[in-house]
Amino acid sequence: MKVTVWFSSFAIGIIRKLSGANITVSGEEIPDSPVLFVANHFTRFETFVVPHMLYEKYGRISRSLADDKVLAGLLGKFMRSMGTLSNRNRNRDCIIIEDLLKGSADWVIYPEGYMVKNKRITFENGEFCVHSPEYEGPVHTGAAVLALKARLAQYRARYGRTDRHKHFCSSMGVNADDIDKSLELKIIPVSITYYPIRPGENRLLLLIDRIFHLRNTRFFEELEIEINLLMDAHMDLRFGKAVTLDSYLGEFMEDEKVLYDKEKLDAAIDTQRKVLTGDVMRRVYSKMQIHFDHMFILSLVTMPTVKVCPSYLKTLIYKNARSLRNMEGYNLHSELQKELFRLILDESYEPFRSAVDLALTQHILYLDSDGEYLFDRSLLEKEYPFHKVRVKNTLQVILNEIKWQENIVEMAKENSKFTEQELREDNFRHLREREWAYFKEEYQSYLGKEPAPDDKGAPIIFYDSKNEVGVVLSHGYMAAPKEMRSLAEYLFERGINVYVLRLRGHGTAPEALKHVSAQDWETDFERAFTAMRQVCSKVFIGGFSTGGLLALLHAAQYRVDGVIAVNSAMKLHDLRVSYVVPTLHFFNEMISYLNAKGIKEWIDNSNTEQPEVNYTKHPLSSVAQMEKVMSKTRKALKQIRDPILIIQGDNDPVVKRESARLIYDRVGSKDKKLLLLPRKQHGILSDKGHQEVFEAIYRFIQSHS
Repeated sequence: MKVTVWFSSFAIGIIRKLSGANITVSGEEIPDSPVLFVANHFTRFETFVVPHMLYEKYGRISRSLADDKVLAGLLGKFMRSMGTLSNRNRNRDCIIIEDLLKGSADWVIYPEGYMVKNKRITFENGEFCVHSPEYEGPVHTGAAVLALKARLAQYRARYGRTDRHKHFCSSMGVNADDIDKSLELKIIPVSITYYPIRPGENRLLLLIDRIFHLRNTRFFEELEIEINLLMDAHMDLRFGKAVTLDSYLGEFMEDEKVLYDKEKLDAAIDTQRKVLTGDVMRRVYSKMQIHFDHMFILSLVTMPTVKVCPSYLKTLIYKNARSLRNMEGYNLHSELQKELFRLILDESYEPFRSAVDLALTQHILYLDSDGEYLFDRSLLEKEYPFHKVRVKNTLQVILNEIKWQENIVEMAKENSKFTEQELREDNFRHLREREWAYFKEEYQSYLGKEPAPDDKGAPIIFYDSKNEVGVVLSHGYMAAPKEMRSLAEYLFERGINVYVLRLRGHGTAPEALKHVSAQDWETDFERAFTAMRQVCSKVFIGGFSTGGLLALLHAAQYRVDGVIAVNSAMKLHDLRVSYVVPTLHFFNEMISYLNAKGIKEWIDNSNTEQPEVNYTKHPLSSVAQMEKVMSKTRKALKQIRDPILIIQGDNDPVVKRESARLIYDRVGSKDKKLLLLPRKQHGILSDKGHQEVFEAIYRFIQSHS
């Protein structure tokens, strides 16, 4: 059987690669003992995939049950060769127990008994129940019975009383001498989740239809979902913590005599099978991966109105996702583990757009005569034929997957009581807190203490709810937010909210720059902009030197009300950044593989104009990251369409004056202004003529507000 399993797993592995199937395994370690895996059931190919992944990931041989109808023809022969057994086999229970007692194979059981295509699970009178035309009632307890009986047989065998240990299954010849007495059977819950679930025809499905003429058949409907899941979805297998069986058998584990009291044993198993099944299935359902679509549909159904404003729905989803992260014990998709603020920043955020398109296609959302979305709750609740529900009402299936979890549903209901403005203000507070948390964590890591609120690296946020206009500002490379404080105070005094972000790696210790990337800095800027966009109707962005480049990059991707670029470092007097640094960084990386010290790890900056703000040295690797920002910005300039103010010192010792002209010539903005000032210092926000710069920035913001 091992050879067959290897060959079958190899074949499935090839199919996975050809189809692009994305299957991940996570969760607890699997013990070195016989295991009865108990899983939920949604698609046909789980019968192949779960044993395949167990073999590929852990080298374990496992078998499973399947409907007798599936085991027909060539497919049936293939599945039987893998050890799949018909659920109608008269010796089914004996075969399973024999494998578990001998330790020759694990088993995968689906207690729901069939593919629960509607995902409709409820918890009633202490039991999990499934609801469909196929079966209406509690989840089957057969797996629990087999596990308990097998565990009892293991205990009998340990006592070595072969004269009293009759054949457990006479047809299989299992007796005490065949049982591996060193093993302890355990149950492991397996939670299987797919994301995203999207119906729709694809090339492979159309090819199969042309050959076999399956359209309008039940099998075609199943393939429409399942081929898409195989090719385009992420399948997550989450292995839960192993369940030991002794606590369910109580007195039988302590007294040898009662191990042979059939009446007591039958009564105990009859009681404990429901308890054990409930405990295991709770672990199965509670560890199913929660993803964006769950948050989308849950937010939609808890909204207080039928009119759906996308901006409100996004803020509600974001609030629900944040609240969920504070609830312990849930298996969250990687997308929800992140900040997710791009949902409310990006108008075309793909997961949201995809969910809306699905809702529109299935008419759960529709556009009224004014072009606004309306929610048709009745269609979401409509009953569809069981075998078509995954195709016809996909969001209903997704909602069913999560709505039995009362804690999550109640959380969503509570959040839906907030107005959009309240949600926006809450999001603003949260993003401010996240900004400070990143700074605090980095500060403590490198300096060993907590930062003061007015530390040079502390983010600067001046906010008054009465102000409708805000500006997001970024400091330059090697500097800190303190570099922008005077400008921030000046603008706030004139009725403009100001958010001066901190770029990670700055304002703490130079060593921190070794562990951040250009992408990290872009994310820092996006987080700050998202926060300000939540509470201001108009938001301008800007920055000094490298901070100006980040503002330009942001403006190339998102709509803003204006861009301010001050001494933005498109061209530098120090040619090492564009030519020498990338080469040295390459050699450093090559040498690091040999565990040797790099050619030049640090660059001196002791002659900085602002030693109280700037680092006096910086790592070569981070200069290479700055060069990436420069290169990316140069390519993105033509994408900028918003009003822009470019300020440049004409004798800047760091940034060439040609930088300003390059930006001015390449941006796609029709409303653009270039201001060249006679300056000999790079830091024109703090020199004697800084007032002129401040006034120019204020006039620009005021004229476009």
